[in-house]
Amino acid sequence: MKEETVRRKRKMSRKKWCRAVCFVCLAAILLYMADCVLCVKSPHGVDQVRALYVQPSDRVDVLFLGSSHVHCNVNTKLLWDEYGIAAYLCTSAEQPLWNSYYDLVDALKTQKPKLVVLDMYSPAHVYEDFQPKWVEENLDGMRPSLNKWRAVEASTQENRAEYLFGFLRYHTRYDRLNAEDFENFFWNRKQRQKWKGYTLLQNHAELIEQDLSHVTQSMPMTEKSQLYFDKILALTQKEGIALALVSAPYLPEESDQMVYHDIERLAQENNILFLNYNTTAMYREAGIDFSLDFADHTHLNEEGGKKYTRHLGGWLKNHYEIPDRRGQKGYTSWEEQEIRIVSPEE
Repeated sequence: MKEETVRRKRKMSRKKWCRAVCFVCLAAILLYMADCVLCVKSPHGVDQVRALYVQPSDRVDVLFLGSSHVHCNVNTKLLWDEYGIAAYLCTSAEQPLWNSYYDLVDALKTQKPKLVVLDMYSPAHVYEDFQPKWVEENLDGMRPSLNKWRAVEASTQENRAEYLFGFLRYHTRYDRLNAEDFENFFWNRKQRQKWKGYTLLQNHAELIEQDLSHVTQSMPMTEKSQLYFDKILALTQKEGIALALVSAPYLPEESDQMVYHDIERLAQENNILFLNYNTTAMYREAGIDFSLDFADHTHLNEEGGKKYTRHLGGWLKNHYEIPDRRGQKGYTSWEEQEIRIVSPEE
């Protein structure tokens, strides 16, 4: 009788454990699906970082880091079609160097690029140590981790727990959902791989080219930017990854050009290349026409992006050993690339 009672208790205990496990698993699945639907989406940083995690492992040869001057200007499909470059744009609006660094740390968990191309617009133009206007674009796409917590600490002084977990801020987005919010699940992974970060702007702005050749003074980037530039340089050197610095065409201020002069000095001291497109000579060499090729005063439109990408791709191939991956196994997502188009209203 005692043995029968013990058996019954064990059976009941197993059932309770089984129900508890099923409940936890179901709750986890529901939370995962809710997070996928409700999380913030944006083609100006959030989506670029989030889609990095679904890219085929060890396939990205050229990793771009930096501001929207990358993901609105660099046409990754053209880089593939004309040069066979397997590139990915891990960029976000006004991305400061501290976010570039922590994005690089995350990228190196699954990728081993041969080259990192670092956009220098933000350290030249932005002189605040915290940028509350763009903090969501720079943090919301990152997966929760110790690395993300460090990125949060470097990026904001407020609501840090909310930025780490995200769900605390966006769980009330029910009234703003659209079809795109239901395409973020793991079973959409193959489709999401086809986007490499390029966000095409359809605007057109007729600008007047300016000549800043009279600006000869130099001005250093901020102490915080310099700290994270040194971190990026040290990490790429440790990992055996080449580093290139660029500044895309736009209408820079005189103070921007002064910082670019100092970046040129840093590049020479560290034996790395810096390609600053914001000179009359480089505008001519790349074929940039300010009356035709800009979406606004800081970003290129589709035709301008093609000119810039074509010239930049040729420069990268001439100065770095970047393989042509066309026709190779494992690069289907580059062959079938998709481009995000942003209308003037967005």
